[in-house]
Amino acid sequence: MLKEPVKIILRRFRDRTLESGLLIIAVALGIGAFTAGLSLIMNTAEFSNEIMRSPEYKELVISTRSEADEMETPVIEKLVQETAVLTSADLDAAELAPDVEWAYIQNNSRLHLVTADSNNFGPPEGMEPSEGENVMRRMQISEEEIAAAEADSSIIIADFDEISGYEVTPGFFNSWDITAAAGSLFSESDLTGTDNLIVLGDSLAELLAGDDMDKSELLGKKLLSREGYQTIIGILDSVSDSYDQKFFSPYKDQTSGLSGFRRMFMDTQLRFAVNDPEYLDSTAALLGDWFETQFGEDQVIISNPRAEAEQLIARNTGISLLILFLSAAGFFIALVNVSNILMSRVLRMKKNVGILMALGASKKSISNLFLTEALVLAVSGAVAGALLAVPLSSYMESAAGIEAGSWVYISIGAVIAAAMTTLFGLIPSRQFMKIDPAQAMRSAS
Repeated sequence: MLKEPVKIILRRFRDRTLESGLLIIAVALGIGAFTAGLSLIMNTAEFSNEIMRSPEYKELVISTRSEADEMETPVIEKLVQETAVLTSADLDAAELAPDVEWAYIQNNSRLHLVTADSNNFGPPEGMEPSEGENVMRRMQISEEEIAAAEADSSIIIADFDEISGYEVTPGFFNSWDITAAAGSLFSESDLTGTDNLIVLGDSLAELLAGDDMDKSELLGKKLLSREGYQTIIGILDSVSDSYDQKFFSPYKDQTSGLSGFRRMFMDTQLRFAVNDPEYLDSTAALLGDWFETQFGEDQVIISNPRAEAEQLIARNTGISLLILFLSAAGFFIALVNVSNILMSRVLRMKKNVGILMALGASKKSISNLFLTEALVLAVSGAVAGALLAVPLSSYMESAAGIEAGSWVYISIGAVIAAAMTTLFGLIPSRQFMKIDPAQAMRSAS
């Protein structure tokens, strides 16, 4: 008897192709929306937990106000110092905050590399020749110097013009738990030395090494730049895309030439990492008192990236919950409508059911008949809905700033939705479960 119900269901789908097709489309749309909404909220939660575990959100950032008109309150003129200038000495503020685990500086930096076919020996774009003869002398590289560098195996001449990175103090590597895959990191003595030292991110090292050498062979070599020769002392373990493509050089308070010139336009930022995010607010209060004592009121800004991230996460979570609620409501409405349509289809099958029962079909066989139809509808709709949910979920996650969301949640959502569709598809069949054979024969007559 199991073969006969399958034949009946296939005939029903074949005889009512348009109706069956619309049913599958309705289920697919409902499942697609629900699955995309579920995937969005799950990926939002996972992404939020991931970024909040980042060391970046366990630290406070101290920076100066660049212009007086940007301040919330007017600047009080001081006889000794009119503008706050942050240096590595101000990291000593960490001694007054017991919950600070690491204190460091991380300033954006950039190196202008000299390539073999470079014919531009002047300053970078945007810098006028009159902006410092010492700066110009350090940036001018003659063709003879390039030729001599090409012949020296200890000098690296890159194939690209520029690399970006950071000027840091050693606490940066400790805070981010970054280690060297080869060579070494900076020490405190490197902050006051005269040598130009750099540590390369993993991806940048591979790019500089090219196909001709192993990246570890870069250690000890000098990278030719218009800021001078940069000695490579270390290569980092892979951390993240944002750091693997960067270089790192020691931060120096007292510099001359180009570095000093660049720092005139660079706002040094101090970063204080706490051992527990719960203490960020109390630590911010302690640091605020210290810097107010040093520089005066409203001379520095203390920002809490974690608080900003939490606000963004709360917003994204709220939007995701709203989308999930609307998609779940739409899916439920679709299920109710599908159930009603199946009810009318069941009523039209009453004669067939009566004949099957008169011929000796058991209630289990009749139940399998409707279960088969519900499963065909649920599986077809789930497959189509999952395919629809993939681009829909990707678009919503991209709009929320979530990268590379897991497709596992789409699969889980499709399975859940298919089970619910099957359940709603079986509801109409319950009216036949109590029909006895005599009633079924009268219905068939």
